[in-house]
Amino acid sequence: MSRKSVSLVGLVLLCCHASLTEQRLQGIFKDPKEPIDERVKDLLGKMNLEEKVGQMTQIERKNASAEVLKSYFIGSVLSGGGSTPKVNATVKEWVDMVNGMQQASLSTRLGIPMIYGIDAVHGHNNVMNATIFPRNVGLGVTRDPQLLKEIGAATALEVRATGIPYAFAPCIA
Repeated sequence: MSRKSVSLVGLVLLCCHASLTEQRLQGIFKDPKEPIDERVKDLLGKMNLEEKVGQMTQIERKNASAEVLKSYFIGSVLSGGGSTPKVNATVKEWVDMVNGMQQASLSTRLGIPMIYGIDAVHGHNNVMNATIFPRNVGLGVTRDPQLLKEIGAATALEVRATGIPYAFAPCIA
């Protein structure tokens, strides 16, 4: 066999190996048609220890960056009270920040999205021009469950408008 033939065979084998590795990484965990239990088992089987620990970790927004999310496989980021992208951040700035962090998480080996959470215990008070409601103890004394439901719906709408799917509210005060 000539030297060129050996090189060509080696190149073909290398390409096949790369293709099989990619198929193995994709697996069934990204296929929404597969049963959830099978998808979870498949994903956990592909994760290394660092990825599993990272997925169980929630960090404060001030410590989050694209590099941190990618390097440590962070599973969740939280904006506590006063934790904003910048002073008087607009809805667009919030959306851009959350989307940037999500893109970093999705760019990891397995592409596992992160969960962004926020303290919205009396409205989405971290975003400029949001509706601020009384604290829960003040709402409780109204003894008006319908009012509380409406306040919760308004807060949820404002939180989702900033791209955040997870609110730490309401809570019992």
